[in-house]
Amino acid sequence: MTKIGIIGVGAVGSAYLYASLNKSIEADYILIDAFADYAKAQAKDLNDAAASMNNCGSTFKTGDYNDLSDADVVVITASVKPKDGALKDRLELLTDNAKLMQEIGNKIKAAGFKGITIIASNPVDIMASVYQQVTKFDSSKVISSGTILETARMKKFLSEKINVKASSITGFVIGEHGARCLIPFSKMRIGLGSLKDWLANGMVTQEWLEGLNQKVKNEAFEIISGKGITNFGIGENLAEITHAILADRQSVYSLGVELPKEYKNHGVYFGLPVILGRNGYRHLPKIRLEENEQEMFDSYSAEMKNTVIEVLNNLGVKYEDNN
Repeated sequence: MTKIGIIGVGAVGSAYLYASLNKSIEADYILIDAFADYAKAQAKDLNDAAASMNNCGSTFKTGDYNDLSDADVVVITASVKPKDGALKDRLELLTDNAKLMQEIGNKIKAAGFKGITIIASNPVDIMASVYQQVTKFDSSKVISSGTILETARMKKFLSEKINVKASSITGFVIGEHGARCLIPFSKMRIGLGSLKDWLANGMVTQEWLEGLNQKVKNEAFEIISGKGITNFGIGENLAEITHAILADRQSVYSLGVELPKEYKNHGVYFGLPVILGRNGYRHLPKIRLEENEQEMFDSYSAEMKNTVIEVLNNLGVKYEDNN
């Protein structure tokens, strides 16, 4: 049986587990959380759900890091809480979560884990960089959820605008999961048509497109202002990433991955479309962006790399470029 570890089973972790159940990702799930009684209750509740499903062999139990030695996948959603109770910028969590990620990474490595790690703790691209640098795991097997959720939100808004299913839109948001994301409009397709075709027939205006990037950036905080957290969207996308890995799907997703040598600021984790399968991710050929898009991408990734190096220095970890 496949074994999946989940570290942090609060709102995001539980949404991931329930989404995985409903995607029929059959596995033995190991739940690890700082609040042991809460994790036990989550396991009991999820086992009730599994027992209510036809032909579901998934099991849920609490455990410790040693139980992850033979896990196929480990998902990390653990996070400190925002100091004022309301997250205004993912970077607010930076210092405390970096310390937490260092601690988690060391424990996972000590357990002898050799599988694939999926990280959702914010700021997620920096946390993936910290985790990979601390553990020295093969970077192709360390994945941040990256801009997969921004991509879903971009498709959501565009599908509403032109009245077509989101799944019919081919395009990705790249960059940081946060304020430094960008949409390469020149690469987007709807059917065989580009966005230029939709601009030409008046269904979409340039002004609306220019506002779309900001709408995508703002959506998380619109949700948080109403309910205090985002959990269903990211839970579903984490389950989708897991499914793609275990099924060796070799499909393309926009994830937080280590920038290869073809890019400026290579070595840092940043959102790019990659091919995902059983052995982790593989890079596509370098994206040929428009000049202004490339300038933004390089500027944003430079900021990210400088931040990562500073954070690692504060943790007493020397940054190493794997390229």
